[in-house]
Amino acid sequence: MPGPAQPARPNWPRIITEGGFVTTTPVQPAGTFLLDDTTYGKLDTGTLGGDITWSDISPWTRSGSVNRPGNRQQGPLWTAGQGSASLTLHNGDGRFDPDNLSGPYVAAGATELNAMVPVRVRATWAGTTYSLFSGFADSWADDGINYAGRYAETTLTASDGQKALNGIQLPPVTPAGAGEASGNRVNRILNAAGWYTGTAYRQIAAGLTTLQAYTGGDSAWNMLQTVADTEIGDLYIDGSGRLVFRSRYGILNDTRSSTPQAVFGDAPGTAETAGTENAYYTASRNRDDTTLANDIQATRTGGGVMQQATDAASVVTYKFPRSYARSDLLQQDDATVLSWAQWVLYISKAGEARFDTLIIKPLRDPANLWPLALGLDIGTRIQIWRRPPGTAAPVTRDCFIRGIAHTWDTGSWQTTFTLQDATKYGSFLTLNHATLGRLDSNALAY
Repeated sequence: MPGPAQPARPNWPRIITEGGFVTTTPVQPAGTFLLDDTTYGKLDTGTLGGDITWSDISPWTRSGSVNRPGNRQQGPLWTAGQGSASLTLHNGDGRFDPDNLSGPYVAAGATELNAMVPVRVRATWAGTTYSLFSGFADSWADDGINYAGRYAETTLTASDGQKALNGIQLPPVTPAGAGEASGNRVNRILNAAGWYTGTAYRQIAAGLTTLQAYTGGDSAWNMLQTVADTEIGDLYIDGSGRLVFRSRYGILNDTRSSTPQAVFGDAPGTAETAGTENAYYTASRNRDDTTLANDIQATRTGGGVMQQATDAASVVTYKFPRSYARSDLLQQDDATVLSWAQWVLYISKAGEARFDTLIIKPLRDPANLWPLALGLDIGTRIQIWRRPPGTAAPVTRDCFIRGIAHTWDTGSWQTTFTLQDATKYGSFLTLNHATLGRLDSNALAY
């Protein structure tokens, strides 16, 4: 039986939660990686399955959350954390009980409510559907309570593709691919891991750094992250489940990163140069030394000479050196490693006065806030205006979105963006850019 009817809520998107169950999945080609299959369920023996036919579980979804975190390192280096989702499901008819073999999600006498069932969360607003999460089930948990009125709940938790790539250990191989660009290396690792092919599952930039030979011997995700750190690029799983890799110029040249895509402020409706202020709930600020690094010590793997970039003025200002050392970089020569260290130093030699997080509640202004809450993605530049009591002028800064979290239930929705200060990224010399392309006015990007 369906869950209790969910009344149409004014000013809400349609929230779509779905599972990709075996009984509704097309037959896959021979050699496809299939979970729990004695022949095709072995890692490194097949490719992951193709398109999935989805079963709608929205009528039974009572509340949920999605979290695609960003983790701050020193300087410009961020790592995307493993994305997750949690859905509270109405289970009064036992359909989400893995021990109920009379339920709708049973194939060949066995439950389909297993780990690694595909799960996705989307939302449709004003005719546009936004992908918020796509990944694989972790667990189907019964809270052990029989509520009055034949009401019961199951909590479905899921993780994105980073979980799969973390769990795939690629064996050591004969060195191959010396001199290939970082984007090609990302594809090489994904191919070795059996990751999905096609643009629906990969968005890989060419990259600007050429790398030492690939040798394997680590988890797929660890190797991908080392490539991204060597490039100083972006690596993350987006809301549709696609693995995204951007070169270090992506954050400088891509329109969504070089120009604010939305303005938020505490005076909604006020026109600013970059756009009209949209309402926020909170915009937390901090001035600290979290990202401070004024002594960069970088060494390429395989025996390169350590390259050091230090800012003496920053050391004096902050009393002592603050070192950031890497010895696992994949550049082919020490000169490029030195350029890498100088880039990191330029970004990180001063402490940040930044906005840390931005929280918005779309019901405050549905027409304007829903497209922003649902549509802004990691790496997108936004602008924030805050007017603290007792200050003479507004505090305003451009920021990059580095993490996204949504929580909702039957009566509320909150979106939280984790932020990186974008101030330094407005000062690199970028050819053919009206503002950043002026000689003698910007730092030179390598």
